Amino acid sequence: MRSLHGDTSGAIAAMRMAEQSAGDPESLAWCAVHLGDEILNSGKRAEAEHEFDRALFAFPNYHLALAGKARARIAAGDMDGAVDFYRRAQERVPLPDVAIALGNLYVRLGRNDEAQRQYDLVEFIERSGTAGVGTYSRQMAVFWADRGIKLDEALAIARRERASRADIYTSDALAWCLYKKGELAEAKSSIEEAMRLGTRDAGINYHAGMIYQALGDHRRAAQYLNLALKINPMFDVLQAEVARQTLQTLTA
Repeated sequence: MRSLHGDTSGAIAAMRMAEQSAGDPESLAWCAVHLGDEILNSGKRAEAEHEFDRALFAFPNYHLALAGKARARIAAGDMDGAVDFYRRAQERVPLPDVAIALGNLYVRLGRNDEAQRQYDLVEFIERSGTAGVGTYSRQMAVFWADRGIKLDEALAIARRERASRADIYTSDALAWCLYKKGELAEAKSSIEEAMRLGTRDAGINYHAGMIYQALGDHRRAAQYLNLALKINPMFDVLQAEVARQTLQTLTA
């Protein structure tokens, strides 16, 4: 709850307490991964990576910790290392968020055939479940919106998700899909709903910046894009570059 309200230091302190009271190796590893992500969000990459290492020491080959290591390697600029850790995480448990992240890394590295195989895997996981109401519905909607494909389906899923659960991340996903469809007034309303708690999240701030840029509010667009990149300069290996380029245009 603390991180949702933008209290990163409070969230880190609370997660440290949870980590210290963990009763078994897997619980300790879970806490260490979430603590690592909070620390990474505060800009302390080396300290975050220490927590991911701690998780792997406590619970070897833990897929969430391997993915955390990949995120830390990206923050360090080590894209090849990130690929290795994401691949190891995927070998343990093939989750769509890992396939998306790995596919995006391959695009960044110019390995487009390998990227497409990862994106095909994402689609396969979606078809194997029920995208309309399933666990990964929101991820699929954002994935399609990021790539500019299946936008009608993405928006329909995001609307259904928003109707069933009114959390900030669902509002953010709906805002992004609306933006991609050019429905800017509703996108603005949804992104303001997503930001209502002051959550320190690079992705939400990036989406806000792009929406305000499209609305012509360049001051607020630059404010939110700056904040997204300050929180995590590599929050997404592809979208972060879009944020930088847009910000350069706004401040030129």
